[in-house]
Amino acid sequence: MLSSSERTVAPLYLELAPAADAVAQIDHLFVFRDTGTLSGGGSGRFATDLFTLSVAPGGRTDGGGDPHISLTLPRAGFAHRRAPFCGIVAGLRLAARPESLPARAAVEQLAVALRRAQRFDDDLPALVAALDNLGRGLSFAASPHAVSDRTGRRRARADTGVSRRRLAAIRRFRQMLKRLASRNTLSLSDLALDAGYYDQAHMSAFCRSFAGSSPGALRSQAERRPFDLSLQDTHFRDRVSLVIMNEKQE
Repeated sequence: MLSSSERTVAPLYLELAPAADAVAQIDHLFVFRDTGTLSGGGSGRFATDLFTLSVAPGGRTDGGGDPHISLTLPRAGFAHRRAPFCGIVAGLRLAARPESLPARAAVEQLAVALRRAQRFDDDLPALVAALDNLGRGLSFAASPHAVSDRTGRRRARADTGVSRRRLAAIRRFRQMLKRLASRNTLSLSDLALDAGYYDQAHMSAFCRSFAGSSPGALRSQAERRPFDLSLQDTHFRDRVSLVIMNEKQE
């Protein structure tokens, strides 16, 4: 088992289910830490039809300074990255835009946990707890009443910039990605049919469009609960839905 110091430089994309009592608009939590390996030139993060509320540490060299918080619109598709990303970001995928940004106290608590997790994976449960705390403090507008199909299409495009058909394609890709990360024995061709694609070639095309990688490459990087006993928080382990990491440079 790797020690904390040995795992410090490993790039990591960690995705978790929200806490049981979190609001319904939170789809999942994520922690993205990279040294340029997962986000090398020409590659990017996965497309999503969800809003992204993210927090990054302050800009000072000692890791201090005010945390940077942003709320970005859903991504319509894959976009090439001009340069590799180096750093750590934690946040939440939201099904709707919150009425206001989180309180400063919650963001500062999250920034402290971010700085610790940047050095040690053993501090990831504390970071998740800070994300949960931030998520519970969000408020959302009441769900709209039933509308006509035409109005629904117009609102979907206004919120996300893409059609409902494109949204369905992105959601199918997200579900397929989770199946790739699970411990199943399905071949890629069977997994493609199970996820709703016509065949393996159809699934591969969407993988390269949304993630810049083939299904086989994604499966080799994705594991289900890879931490085993290195994290003692059982509740945390049970909530892990997807982990992508690359330790080839170690």
